[in-house]
Amino acid sequence: MEQRLLGRGELERLAMNRGRLSTAARAYIVGLSGVAVVVGIALARVGGPGTPLGIFVILTSLGTLAHAFPIQGVRHQAYQVTTPFIITAAALFSATQLVTFVVLIHLAEQARLRRRLDIQWFNLCNYYLSAAMAAAFYHRAVGVLPDGAVGQVVAAMAAGCTFIALNRIFLAGALWLARGLSPAASGLLLPQLLAADLIIAWMAGPMLVLTLEAGPWMVLVTAGPLLLARTALSVLVPRRQHPARQARARAA
Repeated sequence: MEQRLLGRGELERLAMNRGRLSTAARAYIVGLSGVAVVVGIALARVGGPGTPLGIFVILTSLGTLAHAFPIQGVRHQAYQVTTPFIITAAALFSATQLVTFVVLIHLAEQARLRRRLDIQWFNLCNYYLSAAMAAAFYHRAVGVLPDGAVGQVVAAMAAGCTFIALNRIFLAGALWLARGLSPAASGLLLPQLLAADLIIAWMAGPMLVLTLEAGPWMVLVTAGPLLLARTALSVLVPRRQHPARQARARAA
């Protein structure tokens, strides 16, 4: 569920949209961008077969759809259900495919939400680095775990935890330097949000295994619970109210 305090939508807008970024914040974003570019080039040179076109198209299409429709929370968090698609992509895609996937999901989000370009660029670099490290953890775990579905699921969960942790760490650094918000003040470490992220990430294991065993169309089947999860979150998550509505509510 990005996700995404994830680089997570309105939280970054709140953090970075008031005034110019400090020199430290700009240096942080430039540094993260440089690392993302270097990692992308290095992994592309290593190469790899990647995944068939059908799986790439289905995963990318569903990922862009999930990423473009976040649920805005009361504390400026943005809840998304993109994580299982990202973890499955990290496990299956080549370096070039993974870069393309991350760029496309953020282009879809940008087309709908029109974030500031510096914020969206940070989001993209954050997501790519987190996904690339998740891919490394996944492939390392697969190498030491038993063959078969159980090993794949455990490796996918390890990749999911890696992605969530790094995504929050990178964002926490940006919030601290840009706005002076500590991780505690930003809400990034709230237990209920971490639990929600892990629940959503749990779907990556079944999605990956069923896709490998039964083909790309199984992604559609395993994505079904994510649609239900988004519907449930849209009802359960406290929503941010417009100031005029808040004034009317207080008057009532």
